[in-house]
Amino acid sequence: MKQSKWVLALMLSVALMATVWPGEADAAGKPVTVTHNNGEVELQNPPILQNGTTQLPLREIGNLLNSKTTWIPEGKRIVITNPQARIELALGSKQAKVNGKNVELRTVPYNKNGVVYVPVRFISEAFGAQVDWHEKERRVNITMETKYIYTTQDATSYWLEKTNGKLYSASNADSAKLIADTKAEVLGSSEFTVESLSANVHVLQVYDSFGEPGFNNVIYKLVIANQKLTLETRTFYYWHPNNNIERSANNNALLIDGATLYEMNLEGELVGKHDLKALTGYEDKDYQVEWFDDNYMVVRPERTGWLTLVDRNTKETTLLAEAVLDEETWGIFQSLEKIGYEFSRWDGLKVVEIKDNKLILAHYLFIDNVITQYVFDLSNQ
Repeated sequence: MKQSKWVLALMLSVALMATVWPGEADAAGKPVTVTHNNGEVELQNPPILQNGTTQLPLREIGNLLNSKTTWIPEGKRIVITNPQARIELALGSKQAKVNGKNVELRTVPYNKNGVVYVPVRFISEAFGAQVDWHEKERRVNITMETKYIYTTQDATSYWLEKTNGKLYSASNADSAKLIADTKAEVLGSSEFTVESLSANVHVLQVYDSFGEPGFNNVIYKLVIANQKLTLETRTFYYWHPNNNIERSANNNALLIDGATLYEMNLEGELVGKHDLKALTGYEDKDYQVEWFDDNYMVVRPERTGWLTLVDRNTKETTLLAEAVLDEETWGIFQSLEKIGYEFSRWDGLKVVEIKDNKLILAHYLFIDNVITQYVFDLSNQ
C-alpha cells in the first residue's frame, strides 16, 4: 500500500514536470538570442522555444518592428499595427488575422508571468521581414528594411516613411492610415518625437543627422491638428549645436522654417509670424531662437553666428557679443573662421534667463575652456 502511494506520488510529480511552461525543457540548453539585421538585440524578457517555434515578448517585438501593440481585454485580443499590416491575435488561440484575412498559427500566443509571448516568425513575416534560425548559435535573426521611423503619444502612433515623407497614423487598435504627404526626408540617423499641445494637436519633430561625422543636421516639425497636417517647417544647421527653445515664456509653441518663426498656441492656432532676416538684418537662410517673451526675443543666424537681442516693441537690435565681451575677447571671435573648430559654438554666448529686466548670459571661451557669466541690463535699452 505504501509502495503504491509512493509510485502514485512519483507519477504525479512527473506529470507536473511535463506540464510546466511550454518550452521549459528547451531552457535547459543554450539560451536563445535575437539579432536584428545581424545586430544584437537586448530583450528585457528572454525568448522561449515552444515546439520548435521561437516566441518573443509582444511589446518588445512590436518595438523592434516599429509597430504599435494594443491589448483588448474583451476576448483577450492583441492587435499589432504598422503601415504595412494589421495583425489580430488572441491568447490561447491558433486563429489569427492579417489585414482581415484568416490565418492559422503553428503555436498559440500565451501569457507568462504577465508577459504576452507571440511567434516571432509569423509576426515578422507579416510585416515583410525575413526570419532565419541559426541552429548552432541558437539565434534568431530578423532581417528587415528600416522603412519607417516611429513615435507614439498616448493612444496615437505615427510613422514617417523615410524616403518620401508619407506620414501615417493609427489610434488605439485601428489600422494605420496615410494622413499627409510631407517634405521630410530622412538621410541619416534620426530621432522622431511627438509633443502634445492639446488633446487633438500634436507637434512631431524629426531630427536628422547625416554626413561625416554628423555635421549636417535638419529639423523638421509637423503640426497635426485633428489628424490633419496644418503646418510644416524645416531648418538646417551645419555642425553647430541646437540651442533652440521649444516654447515661449507664455508657453506658445515655437517653430522655425529657415528664417521664419511661427508662434502657435496650445489650440494649434497661429498667433504670430516673424521674419528673422528682416528683424536682424542678417542674410542667413536659417536661424535659431534662444529666448522669446512678450518684450524680447534672442535669435541667432546659423552661419553668421552672432547672438542678437531684438526688442519686440521698438524693433531695435543688439549684437550681444559686442555689448558684453571685453574688447580683446570680442576681437578674437571676430577674427575666427566661420567654419573653424573655434567657431563651432559661434560667439560662445548662451542665454541663461531673463530676470528682473536683466538678460543673463553664459559665455564659453575656447582658450583654456573658461566659462563666464555676463549680465546685460535691459532697462538701458
